[in-house]
Amino acid sequence: MVKISDTEESSRKYKTDEDFDSQYFKNIERKTNIWSCIQCGTCTASCESGRWTALKTRSIIRRLVLGDLSVLEDPDIWLCTTCYQCYERCPRDVRPTDVIMELRNYATKLGNISPNHRAVVGYLKNFGHAVPINDQIRKQRVELGLEELPPTLTKYKEEGDDKDLKKIEEHLFDIPEKKEDKEEEE
Repeated sequence: MVKISDTEESSRKYKTDEDFDSQYFKNIERKTNIWSCIQCGTCTASCESGRWTALKTRSIIRRLVLGDLSVLEDPDIWLCTTCYQCYERCPRDVRPTDVIMELRNYATKLGNISPNHRAVVGYLKNFGHAVPINDQIRKQRVELGLEELPPTLTKYKEEGDDKDLKKIEEHLFDIPEKKEDKEEEE
């Protein structure tokens, strides 16, 4: 029996089932029909984002099915706008958008998250909004007869009832450091 050396094993591009977290495919299988994909290309042809970016949904799904873990480091998984056109048009009900969402979740756990998505989480944590509200927006809201700030989770923090907010913060804002930051520390 030929044994793969440790260096050769760590540099393999394609992985086997043993290389995956045991829940990895189970979560994707549970939410999608990924094994039904026939690589017809309808998802890629339907993708509005793919017309203007490098996103090729079919390629991402193919790489995933083949066990190519580099898909978790691919910045293209963050280009999906979750419009669900691929989902609606897939002849095999694969649910490609859900596949990409699961890939994003798994990639995030590994510290691979797009800088823009990381910024949105930071804004939510610090301001209670995905986009910070500046003075001009506050002024416009008042002119329209609205509250200066829309209601958010952080509003309750000011009122002293932040018990539920703390529970949410434990999970929602638990994003690992950037992969590069971890490597620099080591």
